[in-house]
Amino acid sequence: MIVRLLLLLVVSCEAYASYVDKAKRRGTPPKDLGVLKRTINEQSIDADPVTFSGLRGCDGKPNCFSTTGDSLLEDRILTGVDTLISPWRPPADDPAPFKTLASAVKEYKPGQSFIDGGGFAVVKETDSYLYVQFEALKKGYIDDVEFAMAGGREQGIQVRSSSRVGQTDFGVNAIRLNAIAASLRAKGWAIDEITPKTHQDYFYAADDARDQTFDKDRRKGTEMENGRMDRPAIG
Repeated sequence: MIVRLLLLLVVSCEAYASYVDKAKRRGTPPKDLGVLKRTINEQSIDADPVTFSGLRGCDGKPNCFSTTGDSLLEDRILTGVDTLISPWRPPADDPAPFKTLASAVKEYKPGQSFIDGGGFAVVKETDSYLYVQFEALKKGYIDDVEFAMAGGREQGIQVRSSSRVGQTDFGVNAIRLNAIAASLRAKGWAIDEITPKTHQDYFYAADDARDQTFDKDRRKGTEMENGRMDRPAIG
């Protein structure tokens, strides 16, 4: 049973109420979510195919991050932008790392950095798998976010965060994962931050989308984004 957690700690109840009855674009969830048999490097010339149990990869659009992806950068960018991230690694002294992760996800505050104002729903949770749907406030876009411990703890936690609709996500998936990761780093976890240096093409697409939108709410927050609000929008 899906438990809808409308944790409006940052976004006011009045703001949510003004959009709750509006038409939503939730999109269609992928049919192959979860821990399944996956193969990477299938089309690579220089890397051998590898088959394993894990989460779904991304489709090359700049609206997704996953720990599943081809090994070589040149192979990943043949189908789009590089969206591969490293597994999240818990500290050796954490006796129940997946439980720690699940708690950090549930403590996430919708509305921070002007994203996920519609709240989130824990769709499925086991001792080694967590599937959560995050909802945008205005148009109800749903992002599918998964975490899995499919191997030993030395292999880390697999992660996937992806939008269902559109080409770019305005940086939402990076903001969300970085926020959850920051709370875990404070507990000793080793997690790489997603930045314009690590994923240049993803952030270029997000910044370009902000430049071309009239929705100023998407361009609030950082000094760079606020500067864009003075520039004419396109389209």
